[in-house]
Amino acid sequence: MFGQLFISECRQLTRSIIYWLSILALAFTFVAQLGGAEIMAEPKKGQAEYGYKQSDDQDVIMRMTLGHLLEEYSWRSYTTYPVGFYKSVTLSEEEEARIGEIIEETTGLSGTDQVEKKISAWYSAQTGGGEDGPADMAKPMEIEPAAGLDFARFEMLMDKADHILGGGSSYAKEYRGSNAKVPMTYEDAMDAYRELVEKDSLTGGYARLFSDYMVIFLGILPVFLAVSRGLKDRRAGMQDLIYTRQCPSAVIIPGRYLAMVVMLVIPVLVISVFPLLGCLKYASAAGISADVFAYVKYTFGWLLPTVMAVTAVGMVLTELTGTVIAVLVQGAWWFISVFAGTGRIEGGMYGWNLIPRHNTELNWKGYHENFPQLASNRIFYACFAIVLVACATFIYSQKRKGRYRLSWKNTGRSKK
Repeated sequence: MFGQLFISECRQLTRSIIYWLSILALAFTFVAQLGGAEIMAEPKKGQAEYGYKQSDDQDVIMRMTLGHLLEEYSWRSYTTYPVGFYKSVTLSEEEEARIGEIIEETTGLSGTDQVEKKISAWYSAQTGGGEDGPADMAKPMEIEPAAGLDFARFEMLMDKADHILGGGSSYAKEYRGSNAKVPMTYEDAMDAYRELVEKDSLTGGYARLFSDYMVIFLGILPVFLAVSRGLKDRRAGMQDLIYTRQCPSAVIIPGRYLAMVVMLVIPVLVISVFPLLGCLKYASAAGISADVFAYVKYTFGWLLPTVMAVTAVGMVLTELTGTVIAVLVQGAWWFISVFAGTGRIEGGMYGWNLIPRHNTELNWKGYHENFPQLASNRIFYACFAIVLVACATFIYSQKRKGRYRLSWKNTGRSKK
């Protein structure tokens, strides 16, 4: 009975315009973001540049963080991401004075005039008009810390600045390191390349990058499909007929759920064949051993829990209310999740976000060291989805017994 229902539900999904629009959205995302991506070639000595890396040098972190603080102080505007949302913060005069005190202690610059002169000197150097000659315009501002300032005191003052700004700023502990980007040397580039081809078997890094883009859209698209399927019988006037059928609720709801999850995962696997073939072609030419199953592993390990959770949210809220409110709820959750990951896109800081980010084929070390957190995250959302499906099954069974009928038009209970 379950197998027949599952096949029937899959067939119905293939006749859904929402389903095909979801697939088109995923395909368009791949083509737009990764369609023209090239495999990282082995670095050669003498290249003009080798990219940038995040530095863990305390002196670099201090200089670049202070440079960023001075710029925002001069603009009188600070960028923060409280609970993941972008927010431009304008401080009161008292709060600006407190930031000024932090700047004076950390840089020795007192007052707005000295800060602006320092910034002007920096930009003058960028254009060749300063004492230090021309500089790289792409390089972020660096300000030397005050004499005697140690890193512990610097961290304490940056925590204070973040508190004044309301949290989520570039001066928070979890974001300070991202301020420090330094050019990679040939040796740095070779180390990153070796990690990619040896520890990640080439395809592992690109499978993570693929998952990074796919998970953004899979964090919202399944809810449309779940809501559409949940309301289909209601729109067709088939609800009462289905409620009287012999098929158990414990078969109908899980069958529908599994059909939606499977039918969403299949196109992801099909799309992943294209970047996989590109990786295998490069690996064959370069004599590299590649993991043929990397994209399959990441699809089920990284993407599937998100698909499961979002689909389950759509199902349970649609069964509960008989409305499209699940789209609004999931839309809000998706929005928060996407922006919460903006400061963590290079991987290694996965947290409990529904949409874990790793927007690079590199940083195997960050992925490897924080894999237990990522695994816990993915297991949690898979379990969360199963609980929601159980709730949807219970609600559905109660409706079939006439004990519970809720919608925006009718909030009363029917007679038993």
